[in-house]
Amino acid sequence: MLDVVHILPHRGGGGETYIDLLEAMPGHRHERVVLSQGRTASAGMRSIVGGYPRVARVARAADIIHVHGDMATALALPLLAVARRPTVWTTHGLHFLRRADGAVLAGFERAMRRAIATTACTICTSHAERAELLTLASRSPAAAERLRVVHNGIALPAPVDPAARTSSRADLGLREGELGVLFLGELEQRKRPLDAIAATERARARGAPVVLLVAGDGPQTDAVRARAGDGVRPLGFRTDVAALFAGADVLVMPSEREGLSFAVLEAMGAGLAPVVSDGAGNPEAIGTAGVVVGLGDIDALASVLARLAASAPELQALGAAARARVANELTADALRAGVAAAYSEALRAGS
Repeated sequence: MLDVVHILPHRGGGGETYIDLLEAMPGHRHERVVLSQGRTASAGMRSIVGGYPRVARVARAADIIHVHGDMATALALPLLAVARRPTVWTTHGLHFLRRADGAVLAGFERAMRRAIATTACTICTSHAERAELLTLASRSPAAAERLRVVHNGIALPAPVDPAARTSSRADLGLREGELGVLFLGELEQRKRPLDAIAATERARARGAPVVLLVAGDGPQTDAVRARAGDGVRPLGFRTDVAALFAGADVLVMPSEREGLSFAVLEAMGAGLAPVVSDGAGNPEAIGTAGVVVGLGDIDALASVLARLAASAPELQALGAAARARVANELTADALRAGVAAAYSEALRAGS
């Protein structure tokens, strides 16, 4: 039995979902530790400093260390040097690297080069992430060889039961003929929920029966609630995601950047038609099984929503293609196999 310690930046998010899926790997025991007990900078730094010794003790006892996210990996570099255990890390969107600039970016790029060079394997969740890191590691061919693409994947859910769909649509207040469009995620600038709202309002102004369901909370919660109306329904944070998928027709993800979003994959698995921006990660998630619009192009997004509201055949075809893509290409088994291969590589490389 191999003991794997997962180092997360904080609780929640895609990293936790990722580890949930890895729990089914035979012959592996997974333990999670977090660097920060909060998401604000001040709370984060206090808890990182206070909790670092415990994380170090747990890491030293592991067979494999698996770090999640670019910031967590940068913060964990001193710990990894002390623990001297076989280590891999997963990129999960490279969120800090992609938003940093100036001197901060230059310093963080140095940390990323060190992470690539000193860990056995870097698991990129998309080819876009690998391309970015390959540019950073271009002066070190040996390090570049450690970059692997392992797409996120999920277990395909059962098809939506018609009775469950009818019940969910009634609960959500969706009438016959209305297009239920779901935004699912944190309400923050990176996710662009206000773009989804603006596009819905524009589509409705053209006469399209589009209703946007906004599930989530975050810094833009008040701004989202201020736009509530017949066509925009803030739902707050929801745990009954399967019920939301059952009632909706479309998943909209107008975000600036993603890794390979689990929200998108789960919606596709449920048979929703995905409509995404061309922000990093989104087009790679949907392939040809959805519609891609330019980041921030409200008019294009509105046009797509209006078109799907008027075309049941296209809507159904996209939903079926999305579900098939998850079933055939973006599976939980493929994710686990890719991570298992990275672990084997790390064990062969040693500490």
